[in-house]
Amino acid sequence: MKALRILIADDHEVVRQGIRALLGGRSEWEIAGEAATGREAVEKTSKLRPDLVLLDLTMPDLDGLQAIPLILAASPGVKILVLTMHDCGEMVAKVLAAGATGLVLKSDAARALVLAIRTMGKDEPFLSPAVTQKVLAQLVKTGAAEPSPSVLTARELQVLKLVARGRSTKEIAAALGISVKTAAAHRSNIMHRLNLGSYGDLIHYTIRHKIEDTFEA
Repeated sequence: MKALRILIADDHEVVRQGIRALLGGRSEWEIAGEAATGREAVEKTSKLRPDLVLLDLTMPDLDGLQAIPLILAASPGVKILVLTMHDCGEMVAKVLAAGATGLVLKSDAARALVLAIRTMGKDEPFLSPAVTQKVLAQLVKTGAAEPSPSVLTARELQVLKLVARGRSTKEIAAALGISVKTAAAHRSNIMHRLNLGSYGDLIHYTIRHKIEDTFEA
């Protein structure tokens, strides 16, 4: 099995060393390189082609939020896991909207980072429990009227619940006995019916409406 190649991007050398120590010695992972600035993270992603970028938000030259879309442009298939001290729901929403599919608070890193990387290595998104609570609180505070899940078909509700569980399109197709193309079409239809513009918006919607707890797949 090919090792998951990880780029560590943080402006503090001691943090990078700590992450190396935490992740090192695991045959399923390989540290592809390190970056100390946002700009360097973009450049090294393009050069080294890691599978996952572990990205700090607060960095010189180019902050993590600005770097996310540039990293994705440099390597469209790369996964981005944000490691940050910022725990406000608004910031989490911005990170997801920018294109990251994982976020772990630095205060949770020792116990959540390994799980996050394992989860994202399976093409599943990851938010630490503390982050999920922050997002939910922010969405409840600022939420506006939006389409109800009842506008969806029974099949679309099944797909939405699997999305809420963090399943990839391929996994959704396998679970429902449909083609990957059909599963992707269902997800696209769901986003259209619910007036959602991004994957981050879709995740927020499932949290707001407690989709995993409400509907049976």
